[in-house]
Amino acid sequence: MARTAAAQWGLDGPPRHFIGGTWHTPHGAATIAVENPATGACIGEIADGCAQDVDSAVTAATLAMRQQWTPAQRQDALLDLARTIEANAEAFAQIETLDAGKPIANSRRVDVPGAASVLRYFAGWATKLSGETMELSQPGRSAGFIRREPVGAVGQIIPWNYPLMGAAFKIGPAIAAGCAVVLKPAEQTALSALKLAELTASCGFLPGFVNVVTGCGPTAGAALVDHADIAKISFTGSTATGISIAVACARQMKRATVELGGKSPIIVMPDADLDAAAPAIAMNIFFNSGQTCSAGSRLFVHASVAAPLMERIVAIGRTLRLGPPDDPATQIGPVISARQRERIEQFILDAKAQGARAVLGGDPVEGPGHYVSPTILTDVSPGMAVVDEEIFGPVLCALPFESMDLDEIAALANGGCYGLAAYVWTRDLATAHGLVARLKAGTVRVNAVSGDLSMPAGGVKMSGFGRENGRAGVEAYTELKSVTMAY
Repeated sequence: MARTAAAQWGLDGPPRHFIGGTWHTPHGAATIAVENPATGACIGEIADGCAQDVDSAVTAATLAMRQQWTPAQRQDALLDLARTIEANAEAFAQIETLDAGKPIANSRRVDVPGAASVLRYFAGWATKLSGETMELSQPGRSAGFIRREPVGAVGQIIPWNYPLMGAAFKIGPAIAAGCAVVLKPAEQTALSALKLAELTASCGFLPGFVNVVTGCGPTAGAALVDHADIAKISFTGSTATGISIAVACARQMKRATVELGGKSPIIVMPDADLDAAAPAIAMNIFFNSGQTCSAGSRLFVHASVAAPLMERIVAIGRTLRLGPPDDPATQIGPVISARQRERIEQFILDAKAQGARAVLGGDPVEGPGHYVSPTILTDVSPGMAVVDEEIFGPVLCALPFESMDLDEIAALANGGCYGLAAYVWTRDLATAHGLVARLKAGTVRVNAVSGDLSMPAGGVKMSGFGRENGRAGVEAYTELKSVTMAY
């Protein structure tokens, strides 16, 4: 599979960047090995980009924005790219599975069609952005109006958990707003972003509007953040890296959107529909091996329903099939790397040493590849690292509570430094609204785990700032210019 996919995508050749609508030879000779997380085997190489490569890409993006590219043309290009993804759906699914370790069923059902849907959604915004006219109070005859203009060439940095969808989530709103993009994918999972960029050349994209430079964060990523001609950085990734990017942008007064880590709480009230809640909670944390920023990893369940709910979730977890990602029957694939697997295992080991009990999983998985079995820990409490810190793995911490006071319940959920998402399960409308108002999170979902592209997404506290998706996600790539004209 590795050689077939590599040959199909043109990955047998020398590592290259995609700049100005064509392939570019890197300035340096350094490369990064691409690993299959399911086996640990090397499947190819990508270029380890440097500041010169980034500068070439930024120059191409800056020049591209001097061209006339109408909103309707940008809309059509994004729609064409969405159709092209669907036309190459199986190939994209296989490369995501090979490169990121995603079960092929998930790549086919979620990642590839999801990327096409994202581009199609944002295509609609290209022709919908507008300014505003104002009636002025100053003396004389004058007119006032507000222009909404693209912020400029933008730098975008994405993580490794959803490579193709992550690229679509960044490129879509930026192009809709009229911004040229320099995208740096995660060095672990750059293959689908490179191919996506190549396909833009045949989908009506003007050269230079989508550029991809591969490389490591401290080199290529830092050069992108620090480049004087980049007007905005959009970053999705760890809180530690996001803080350093925000500081660097602040020094330059550069616009920034940062979606960072999460430790999302789930609150299950006594009146919740447990049959609906259990599978939703299980798949929210176990899907994609727990490598989802907004995964609900802290389960606050009322003591009166804790036992039946836990029985249901444990039973679901036991049925999930851990196996080779290219097997359509596999439901849980590997985590991204040996380093990530060891990090997750250490969290579990430390929690057990502190008295936690694993009612599901909790033991290392033997054999090749970077596998972690679905794990549920009980007898945990705030203050333990496994409860307070983002693990980014398939680990659920269960914390029963007895209070019915919404302030007390919300205080439990709001504990810690993160505020990306929160989940509430209840049949009572007053309880739902009461908790929604009290929870400190950028997104709250009641009796649901999935969101919608029309809804803004982002974090509060150490989960970041700025919003993506919806109108807010597109307008984040624009600036307002106020114009007063006397006549």
